[in-house]
Amino acid sequence: MDSAERPGTGAGASSGTGRGSGSGASGGSGGAAGRSRGMGAEGVGTAAAATNPDDCDGDTGDADCPPTHTTPEGGFGLPDRYGLAAAARAAAMISREIAYADPDPLALSEIDERLYRYATTLLSASHTDLLGPVIGDWRRVTAALGRRLSPAVHCELTRAAGYLSFCLGYLAADTGDDTSARRFATLAAQYADHLDDRLLAGTAHSLDAFVAFADGRLDAARAAAARAAAVRHPALHGWAAAQQVQIAAATGDEPALEAALFALRDRPSVPALRTPGWPPFDEAREACVVADAMWRLRVPGARSAARRAVALTTPDTLERGWALGSLAATLVHDDPAATGAALDEMVAILDLRPSRVLAGRVHEILLLISAPPLTGTPRPTGLG
Repeated sequence: MDSAERPGTGAGASSGTGRGSGSGASGGSGGAAGRSRGMGAEGVGTAAAATNPDDCDGDTGDADCPPTHTTPEGGFGLPDRYGLAAAARAAAMISREIAYADPDPLALSEIDERLYRYATTLLSASHTDLLGPVIGDWRRVTAALGRRLSPAVHCELTRAAGYLSFCLGYLAADTGDDTSARRFATLAAQYADHLDDRLLAGTAHSLDAFVAFADGRLDAARAAAARAAAVRHPALHGWAAAQQVQIAAATGDEPALEAALFALRDRPSVPALRTPGWPPFDEAREACVVADAMWRLRVPGARSAARRAVALTTPDTLERGWALGSLAATLVHDDPAATGAALDEMVAILDLRPSRVLAGRVHEILLLISAPPLTGTPRPTGLG
């Protein structure tokens, strides 16, 4: 009988230690003992056949077959020296994050609805009524953008974050916080760049112009207003042209003023166009802008234009305050009582709706009252 066929040979079989020791023909029995850990000679007779994985045919229930399942240490019980199992656990976590990242459709719809509500009340509601809700929405949307959103939802929330940043920038500028206003304006422009959104980009440029104009940086305001006008979006056309009119009137640049007024009057009529950002630019706002330009350049008919603007605006709103400012400026030395009444109404509006721009207009009229009347012939122009 060949030594490989004699049972119980080899060191591993005689000792029962299961170390798989032995040499030559006895090595097969020693290998079986190493697999059976202390089984002794009884478990050695079929060692050569059982240790061949090709004879198992995937039968994981056979006690003599080696395990084929993967373990935390790695595939087939091998050490996970490359970190495969750890990467797989991370993949499972990421998968769940993606699956649960998107807000529900109702939440997205409500955010969109509030964007339009903020646009319509931006110039009528007080800062104290707007700041809390807008900041709350901005924080929630910004936090959501840090999750693993789907591409469509990420775009929608990025757009919402851009317009919420615009609203906060406007409110900051109108309360005199120029640093915060510039930061929000920059962020809104970055969101617009990410989306390649023309309207959001133009809205951010118009916010830059507003912040610069309120701060007295007229050159920067002129450049930003030109960028906003270059977008040529119907919803933004009126606001961009109005800013150019205001800046040209403040600097006395009559050629630029004529061009801006032409663009303002030639704006597209989009009464049903509903967009976030600025409120719709209507006839009342145009009347306020034209009246302001006419009194600054001492154009004949400035008082009539101001009275028309007052008639078109709603009481207790910023637009009414702007129209009253233009009217009071034309009445300063001709009708002190009417000027005083207009100033009182402007101050009452400021009590309800604080505004840096309107407060500056009140201060400007008070300076006119204390200054001597302007002499000279009013300059002729095509403003009327």
